[in-house]
Amino acid sequence: MNIALIITLLFQQISPSKVLLSLRKNLKYNTSFFSAQLEIRKGKRVLNKSFKGYSKGENFYLEFTNPEDKGVKYLKLKGDLYIYLPDIDDVVRLSGDMLKQSFMGSDLSYEDLMQEDPLKYYKTVAMRDTTIEGRIYFILELEDTTGTAPYYRVRMVVDLDRNIWLKEELITKSGRKIKEVEALEFKNIKGKHYPTSIAMRDLRLKDSYTKFVFKEVDFDIPIPDRYFSLSELKK
Repeated sequence: MNIALIITLLFQQISPSKVLLSLRKNLKYNTSFFSAQLEIRKGKRVLNKSFKGYSKGENFYLEFTNPEDKGVKYLKLKGDLYIYLPDIDDVVRLSGDMLKQSFMGSDLSYEDLMQEDPLKYYKTVAMRDTTIEGRIYFILELEDTTGTAPYYRVRMVVDLDRNIWLKEELITKSGRKIKEVEALEFKNIKGKHYPTSIAMRDLRLKDSYTKFVFKEVDFDIPIPDRYFSLSELKK
């Protein structure tokens, strides 16, 4: 069977909306625990950070563990984002234009961090096939339907065999590509393929690069409610 015929048969059976639904299902979980390392490159300067955290539903708790940032904590609670700064022993609520700022100096913004399920903001507008190293993948074009997503358009390279995205291009309404995100490694966790190494580039910044490497990840485990309260930040 030739490649052209395989592609034709796939398009007959798979719609863009079904592809999006499969991606969301693969990334869906109720709770999680994770620990990760963060590498931030700005030209020749390299920063290495580490953090651990928990999530439950749409809420999450992060705590940095590297010496320079030890004790810095983040809490997303009911749609709000808070940061605890140990140097001033105070909690600050991040809102408005502050959410567009960089997360700990990385290529990730606080807005990016807040999107717990980014796929729910978009609708599929186009899908086409591509071949990479002899394998068939699909390029999915998404557009914001809510007016609240940080990017108007998202272009994704999708592996349908594993229901995962391999690469994202984040694009403004004017058509300018401003960020690239690439999943470098995956791990099968409880039957789901999860990206454990992710690279991001903010194309508006010169020689900027951020890499997340998740050392530990677990899903759908008991998480104490105490992590999702403002009182936990000052402990």
